[in-house]
Amino acid sequence: MQGHGAAEAGEGDARDDSDAAGRKAAVVSVIESWRVDSGRVIAHAAHRERFERCVGELFGDAATAHPLLWSGSPAGTNTVDADWRRIWADVLESVPLADSWFPRLSAHLAAESEAGRDRDRDRVLVELALRPAPEARPLTKLVTRLDERRWPTLKGPDFPYLSELRASAAEHGAADALLIDDRGVITEAAHGTVVGWRGETLVIPAARRRVQGTTLGVLDKLLAMAGVPRVEGELRADPLAASADRGWDELWYLNTLHGISPVSMLDGTRLGLDVARVRRWRPRLEETSAVPLLDGRPPDGRGA
Repeated sequence: MQGHGAAEAGEGDARDDSDAAGRKAAVVSVIESWRVDSGRVIAHAAHRERFERCVGELFGDAATAHPLLWSGSPAGTNTVDADWRRIWADVLESVPLADSWFPRLSAHLAAESEAGRDRDRDRVLVELALRPAPEARPLTKLVTRLDERRWPTLKGPDFPYLSELRASAAEHGAADALLIDDRGVITEAAHGTVVGWRGETLVIPAARRRVQGTTLGVLDKLLAMAGVPRVEGELRADPLAASADRGWDELWYLNTLHGISPVSMLDGTRLGLDVARVRRWRPRLEETSAVPLLDGRPPDGRGA
């Protein structure tokens, strides 16, 4: 979330995007974040496409009839009219080339206090938060929670609710909540995509109730090039059932902050882990990182 869009509780502002959503619980927002290591990003174009698409789907004419309001200029100016190219150029210029970062873009309808003019209240305001990134989490513990999201395919609008779920999961020693439907079938995690391995086949939950995962998109292409079979299927969140009944032998948690993070425990039950498979695919995913391009060119000559 792809798929959502997140990290361990207790990692401060960089842990995910739910901190902003909690402060603006009444504001419906689209959120996008990605990990930057020494200026390099995995699937930056996919993050950009997902954010723009979700903004258009959620806000409709407000996102297209007028220029966007942009408050993230590295020059420190007040809110300005901007198009997407200006916004992404400013974002890329703002992120340092050294160290690890977890920038977040958010978009919501401008409130009266944020609008410079009355007509701006019907416009979309885009904001940038630049945060240091924590270390990637090698393994992930999950607890199941019923999936009651209103916008399951958009990243951001449900974050206040998802933040509550993850806080509840943290009380049980877990990093995140595993979302399930009323039949116990996995949709995704509150802040990540969850996929399964059945033997040597990757099993991906149906896309109708999950965010389009950017990390999953990259991994899926890598597996396709290697001839690894991938199917869409149901994964049941019952760690005590036989693997044939639950549909998986191993679960992977995927997101931009942690990459591939195998699920080590589900509802207090330890899960099996194919260490060799993780060691094979984790570096291959990381090798796809690159300096982001703007319209085919690095901003300000970066990486040229």
